[in-house]
Amino acid sequence: MRSFLDALAANDGAEVAASFTAETRGLVAEVESLSRRAEPASGQPAITIEDWCRAFCGGNVEGSTLHGDSATVIVTVEGAPNEIPLVREEDGWKIDLAERLRPAVQMLRLTVTQAAIDTPGAHVDTMAGAAPDTIR
Repeated sequence: MRSFLDALAANDGAEVAASFTAETRGLVAEVESLSRRAEPASGQPAITIEDWCRAFCGGNVEGSTLHGDSATVIVTVEGAPNEIPLVREEDGWKIDLAERLRPAVQMLRLTVTQAAIDTPGAHVDTMAGAAPDTIR
């Protein structure tokens, strides 16, 4: 968790991405892809390093609870505690936000599908490509 917070402070997108589980990186990539389809005019990724920073920069690790190969870390940002789930992988502990991101992905899939239905001749493809190596 400390590596993640340090990477945010350094604006190091590759290290931020490396802090996440592969599933979390994949869901972030899908959110970005679907958001571009839902709002193609913006051309911006849905989740930028600035967004992560707004949520976590200046945060303090207040404690953790270990549950075998999973853990919960309490990060306090501006006085508000936030429970962050982590899992132990072969290369160390990774932040696992998959459960939190799945509802956003589902909602964006529905939005993109509805937009395609409303657009004659549009192709509906709601699955994103491979997970990015960096967070923009």
